[in-house]
Amino acid sequence: MMKKIFEGIRDNEVQILETLLLVFCVVFPFIANISELFKDYLEQTILTPQNLISYLAIKKGEYVAAIILFFLAFLKIRKYNKEFVMNQKNIYHNYPLAWYYYCAKMLGIKKCNLVLVPIYMQFQLVIQNVFDEFPLDEKDYPVLNDESNCSVSEINQTDNNSEINLILEDTYLVNEKQLPFEKRKLPTIKVSRNDGQSMERHFSQKFVKAIINEVRKLPEGVHVNVYATTNPMNTMYIAKRVFKIADRGNVKHLYVFQQKKTKRRNFESKGIKIY
Repeated sequence: MMKKIFEGIRDNEVQILETLLLVFCVVFPFIANISELFKDYLEQTILTPQNLISYLAIKKGEYVAAIILFFLAFLKIRKYNKEFVMNQKNIYHNYPLAWYYYCAKMLGIKKCNLVLVPIYMQFQLVIQNVFDEFPLDEKDYPVLNDESNCSVSEINQTDNNSEINLILEDTYLVNEKQLPFEKRKLPTIKVSRNDGQSMERHFSQKFVKAIINEVRKLPEGVHVNVYATTNPMNTMYIAKRVFKIADRGNVKHLYVFQQKKTKRRNFESKGIKIY
């Protein structure tokens, strides 16, 4: 546990230091008692356009100084973070959605790496527009020239399709027994890019298009449970092109189930609600 905490701190050291700087800017004027500290400065200095901000910060007291220092640091941090990419270290980036929102909306980080981020969080970050960009190296996910293995199969089909399972079989195969027990009897659609012969990561347009076609066929107001072994490139395009639409189309609720790290690689019993 301590190792994970330490790794998380190292992975987010820039954001943590920036946050500490903002806090310091707020508390420093009160700790330093700047009104008394710069008493001689105020008596000997004439207000000019060049010293306006510093003069008023001291003249008007600690509260104004704290506000001015905070916003000066805030603007500098956001300017610096325009080109900063979050999640750069080679560790598992399992952080709360609130932390990602804080880094993006408060600290002004525009880019986030999706590699080694839980799949449910990849869906959340892309669909909710948390960051402007999700840079991925296309060389790590070469486009398939032969996509003949892409297939669709249906299980437990009934007339009641108000809730369905959507299995997205990409890097690894998925057995129906890996699904939560209470979800196994639901109507299930499996879209597969992999026949189990290769563990290589590829970007597949055919795979994404097959998922789009299957989801568009679903009835209005459907509840979709996603069980995916997709690589970050495919996940990003699936989230963008299948589920990230203004009125959310025919999918009323979307849940993504995270796969466990245990030997059997079963999926968690409860999914994470995306919308």
